[in-house]
Amino acid sequence: METIESAKQTRRMQLSGGSTYIISLPKSWIEELKIKVGDNVTIIKNANQSLTLISKEKNNETGKSTAIISSSQKDSGETIKRKVISAYLAGYKTIKIKTKGMRIPAEHSRGIRELVRSTMIGTEIVESSSETMIIQILTRLPELSFETALKRMYLMANNMVLEAMESIEEVDIAHADEVVNMDDEVDRFGLYMRRNLVLAVGNESILQDMGLRKASDCLGYRAIVSRIERIADHAGLIAKRTKFVEDEIDSKIFTKIKKLSEKSLEVFEKSIAAVQEHDFEKGEKVAEEVSQVIDEEKQIMSKVKENEKNVTIIRFILEDLRRIAEYSSDIAEVAIDENIQNIITEE
Repeated sequence: METIESAKQTRRMQLSGGSTYIISLPKSWIEELKIKVGDNVTIIKNANQSLTLISKEKNNETGKSTAIISSSQKDSGETIKRKVISAYLAGYKTIKIKTKGMRIPAEHSRGIRELVRSTMIGTEIVESSSETMIIQILTRLPELSFETALKRMYLMANNMVLEAMESIEEVDIAHADEVVNMDDEVDRFGLYMRRNLVLAVGNESILQDMGLRKASDCLGYRAIVSRIERIADHAGLIAKRTKFVEDEIDSKIFTKIKKLSEKSLEVFEKSIAAVQEHDFEKGEKVAEEVSQVIDEEKQIMSKVKENEKNVTIIRFILEDLRRIAEYSSDIAEVAIDENIQNIITEE
């Protein structure tokens, strides 16, 4: 195992020719990294005031090579799917599922094919036999800047909430089913974004290509992706409740619910803007507005009578809208935490 002493050394900076600074590197490091005289080495100036040196070979790598997952009769289909997703998120370019002297169980094979088709962006099954399945990740990284990807994911979730409310208002079950299916697209995109963030943490080139400022940003953005997924989940829940509505929800009550949904989406939009604009003050305002949404939800809830038709559905929808606002507050919290340096002074 490499010790701290062998992985960290102090060298003196030297000046050469009056305009170039040079520093020597340990011979053992160069040999271990297989860098030869004349090879190009990329130097990156990081946001945390450090420098990263990357060899040509390393610089061209955008993910790990191959992950091998063993499949057995003891594993459930869900277990295999979780392993595949974990390998995808870890950044492997190729995922190989294989057995030893037995056929891949039909349940595993079906589950993997469905997973690749519906969940993992940029993947294809390039080889399949009775004992082996190989998944290749074909997408180059990054295809989108993180800001563009985040905006796209936000719009998907926002549209889900709008359409879920329409399906409830019109008691349109077919429309509601379409909204529920949209949740798969949000989850699919979220998985792709989390994979990119994992790769960006360990690769400064990918970090910069994605438009992120520093590796620690990946922690906050991973939380944001998760919260958007949860917002989409609640939109799906609202849509699912359509089939349980008796006739229609009372128009006066629904008008109040619809206004609450508009306010929840407003704070959602503002929270994303605060993150993308790196604005501490906007993040603070979102936190305050979310409190108002929660208070209004409580007021509507208190006025719903126990004998009201659709009372259970109404209360569930109100809770969903409150949770959407609360998740928006979590997103705004990232903007606040990431930009605290903009509003404080240091001694």
